[in-house]
Amino acid sequence: MHILISNDDGYNAPGLSVLADALRNQHHKVTVVAPREDVSGCGMSLSLRRSINVEAAAEHLFIVDGTPADCVYIGLDNLVDEPVDLVVSGINNGPNLADDILYSGTFAAAMEARRMAMPSIALSITERSVQHYETAAYIAVQMSNALPLLNYRSLLAVLNVNVPDIPVADLRGFKATVSGQREAPLPPKRLACVGNMSQYQLGLAGDFRRTKQKKMRDFEAVEQGYASITPFNATFDDSAYIDDVQTWLDTLN
Repeated sequence: MHILISNDDGYNAPGLSVLADALRNQHHKVTVVAPREDVSGCGMSLSLRRSINVEAAAEHLFIVDGTPADCVYIGLDNLVDEPVDLVVSGINNGPNLADDILYSGTFAAAMEARRMAMPSIALSITERSVQHYETAAYIAVQMSNALPLLNYRSLLAVLNVNVPDIPVADLRGFKATVSGQREAPLPPKRLACVGNMSQYQLGLAGDFRRTKQKKMRDFEAVEQGYASITPFNATFDDSAYIDDVQTWLDTLN
């Protein structure tokens, strides 16, 4: 299998190296296309108003002066020498749970792959100071090896994977989950004000909403020692509320 990997922490991030080595050890061909800098929090942004420099740093390693979405877009169309079977983004330092995906460059790389009709996985560990990259790498290997067994309809989704930072032996298993939600983030804090110029620091993400839910949510799974795998519809279409919206629109006429 030919796997393209990217991330949002930068080409020299330790999680990226662990992931690439683990997949190569399974005899997968791996092409790395990753940002030059840490661009965490950039979401789905593309570098539309400037040219993008790409350095061929080594065989099957490309360093991109751009975003994770840039990396996957350019990588799949321009940098690979044979067809790609799967895109994996990660291993990210820190969680991409609940509303985090709206800002996540890790998730954005996987979503860009799906935009280009490619199966994709976004892979994160839920701690910033990671001790057990090998656990997330183990899960990436298991999922990539089993990909041919996944029902075709499920391949139309991005699989957002969050892994607790524990040894492989302590992992309780895998859970398919729904996305949770967070409360509103803490307000930005003003650090300084000189004349008409102010300096702010953004607030931390809000806590998880713990309302009753029939299906297990992503944050609940990792709290219980499971790897959370959340499928996201890659087309952003959701007909659940379309009739309600049309009824509301009719009142505007």
